[in-house]
Formats: sequence, structure tokens, C-alpha cells
Amino acid sequence: MARTAGDTRDLLIECVDTLLAVVEEKNWSLRQHCERVANGVAHFCSRFNLVPAKEIDTVYFAALLHDFGLAFGPPELLEAAEEGADDVALRQHPLLAEKLLSGMSALSRALPFIRHHHEHWDGSGVPAGLKGEEIPLGARLIALFDCFDGLTSPPFPRQGIEPQAALERIIELSGRRFDGSLVDSFAQYIESAPGKPEEYIRGRKTESVNLKEVFTRILQKFAAGRIALPVMPRIVQELQQIIDRPNPTADDLAAAVEKEPVIALRLVSIANSPAYRGMKDIRSVRQAIPRLGLKETMNLVVAIANKSLYETPSPHYRALMEKLWAHALAAAYGAKKIALHLGLAEPDVLFLLGLTHDIGKTFLLRAFSEEEAVKTVDVKLVLTAVQEAHVGISQLLLKRWGFDEAFLRAAALHEKNEFDPAVSREALVVNLANFLTRAIGYSLLEGEALNPEEIRSARLLGIGPEECRRLSEETAALMKDLAHLF
Repeated sequence: MARTAGDTRDLLIECVDTLLAVVEEKNWSLRQHCERVANGVAHFCSRFNLVPAKEIDTVYFAALLHDFGLAFGPPELLEAAEEGADDVALRQHPLLAEKLLSGMSALSRALPFIRHHHEHWDGSGVPAGLKGEEIPLGARLIALFDCFDGLTSPPFPRQGIEPQAALERIIELSGRRFDGSLVDSFAQYIESAPGKPEEYIRGRKTESVNLKEVFTRILQKFAAGRIALPVMPRIVQELQQIIDRPNPTADDLAAAVEKEPVIALRLVSIANSPAYRGMKDIRSVRQAIPRLGLKETMNLVVAIANKSLYETPSPHYRALMEKLWAHALAAAYGAKKIALHLGLAEPDVLFLLGLTHDIGKTFLLRAFSEEEAVKTVDVKLVLTAVQEAHVGISQLLLKRWGFDEAFLRAAALHEKNEFDPAVSREALVVNLANFLTRAIGYSLLEGEALNPEEIRSARLLGIGPEECRRLSEETAALMKDLAHLF
């Protein structure tokens, strides 16, 4: 059967999405940058009729993959680009992207735009030193949005500048770095459409799926007992009983953990990680527990065991669930960091509060992944539906598992930015940890992270902007050392 233009476009979208998923695994913020650039370029082209309508897709796909080479070159290439020392990165990564993508015939028309997006209007750019209209129009367009986004939304921990200041800088470079005829229209576009551009219509599939109906069906199945709630792993319950004894010992905990070989192995690996490492290597659970401490061992076993709740047989949802797990772990370590910074009495409890605050999303995403009607729907649309309803499910699960009111409050308030005067410090800590995960690339929510000055929970806790940034950096370092060991 002959393939239609729509089929070809759908196939290309799936291919590009797969490539972007791999980029995201390498560097979360790089994917976000590419998507912002691509959405901006596509809407700009459409509004000002800069290219024929049928060519907008080509520019859009080129923009989505314009930094593909940064993700697959040597680590120093990405580091140089992120730190602004980008001479080598600018020269090499477009050529690497072109080489890596050259085997995909559907992208052949996009490759010149990718190759030349760092050329300059006056001929001083790379890699070929093209000048003026020798530079493909698509490359000139990508260059504008690439520069603008790099100025306003640079990788953490660098701070972006205001959009108006970025626009003024681009105007200063008009006729030298950028095509002056495009800069005039670009200025109009930015001034009339501030903020993050809407996602360009990708046209994944044409099926009309009412997600609210699917969601209602899931809740009906749940109410009728046809969807089982996840249960807290048995090992967690057993360890909690040991911890609750009058005088629990490391040997008691070790005996319980050793019954679960996978958990035992991961616990030993974590004890040997840079975050916990001592003077000698740990070779057994019985050696690991004294180094970690009883409460920290309990926290880590809960985290290791809970990761199984984030598993799904659906390849369509697997990356999203892995990202949700990373968010939960980052929130847990972030909450503990904040608690230690504030001198709170039980930082280990804050770790568990952070780990479980979003557990309702896990249940709902797994339930959606089992619905045949939504298996071809963009997971971002599903995530929007889940985002609107997960808090109540989180509270229900936590109550079912026997967690106290502090856990229910943390789940209820973790995304708020206004609070009742009687709000607990524990709820504020989890709220702040949740917001800080966005700054370090461990959030499911797309868009700009809030500036520390805008986070109400930070102000109520007495934590200033610089302290927020330091806590974010320390959490990011912990995640780099530990996340892959769970």
C-alpha cells in the first residue's frame, strides 16, 4: 500500500521523538532548549510567511535536532558549550550532527540547516565561513532562536537575562552575526509574543481520544475494585517493624535486607558511592549499615524497593516513568538537604516525604499505559490529565499505606505557591524541594523554573536565593553520584 504524506510525517515525528528521547537521557536541559528553539522558529515562520507552509516542517525538524551533535560528541564538547567556552563546540557539533543523521533520507533537506546554524552573516562563523545569503535561510532562522534561548534560558546553574535585554543584544549583532532583514521581524515577534512559545502542531495521529472519558473510566475501574492499588513492598514493612522496636540493631536490619538479594546488592553499591564512601570498601550489608546508619538504611531500602512501582511494560511510557522516578529521588534528597540546612529534627523523615509526594502520578500513569485507547496519544497530553488529578490519588495511596498526616499535607501542597499561615515547615520543605528539581532538570513539568525569589516556600523558610541555588547544586551532585545505583 502506498504511504501517504501524512503517514510519512507521522513516521518522521516518531523517529525524531526517539532521537530526542535519547538526547534527554544524555542531557535533559538540552532537549528542552531544542524544543523551545524549534517551536519558536516554526511559529515565527508561520506568522511572517518566511518559508512556504510545506517547508515549515523541515525547518522545525532541523531546529529540534540542531544540537544533536552535542549529545553524542565527547563530554568536553557539551561542557564547553554549557560553560560558554564554545569555539570548539561550535565548530564540531554541527558537523557531528550532520554525520550522525545523514543516514536518514527523510531528514536530508534539514541537514544543511543543522550544519550551518552557527554561520554568521558577515562570514565570521563556522564551520564553512559562509556569508550573507550563502547561508541557508533555515540556518539563519535557527541561529536567531538558538542565540535568544541561550541568553534567556541557559543551562543550570548559569542565570539567564531578561528577554528584552537578549533582544537588544541580538539587535546589536544585526548585520554582523544575524541577517538584518530577519532581525526586524524577529523583534516584532518577540515583543508581541513574550514567554514560552506554544508547541508547534506535530500531527502525531488523527484519532480523537477524549482523555477525560479515559480518566473517568480509570476511576470507575478503581472504585469497582478492578484496578488494584500498589502495595508497599514487604521488605519496607518488615524494616519499619524493626526500626520501631525499643533497641533495633544493625544485625537485625541486615538479616532482613539480606533476604532480598537485589536490594542488598544495591545498598552495598550505594554505601561505596562517593556520597557515602569511607576509608575502605564495603563488601556486605552488615558492613554497609553502620556506615549509613539505621535511619538512612531504612530510607535507602524504601527508595530501592519503591523503584519497582515505576516499572511499566509499555515502551511508550517507560521513559516518562523513569523520569518520574528521578524526580521523586531528587525531591527526596533535596528535601533532606533543606532539612539539614534548617537544622530540622528529623531530616530522614523529610527524605521519605519528598520520595512519596508525587506517588499518585505513578499509579495514574501506569493505569493510562494499560488503556489501549491512549497508547498512540502524545504522552504530554496524558501527563496534563494526570497533573490535574494526581494529588487526591497520592493522598489516598499514602493513607492506605499508613503514612501520617504530614505525608498527606506534603502531597496536597507540593505544587502550591500560596499557603495558609498555619502551614507546617515539613510541607514547605517538600514544596521547595519540588520546585528546585525543575532548576536541575529533574521535573516532569516543562517550562521555565521559578526564580528562587518567586518561591513563596523559600521565603517562609527563610532561605535566600543564593542558598536555594547552592542546595540545588548539592542535590544535583548527589543525583549524579547516586541515581544510577538504585
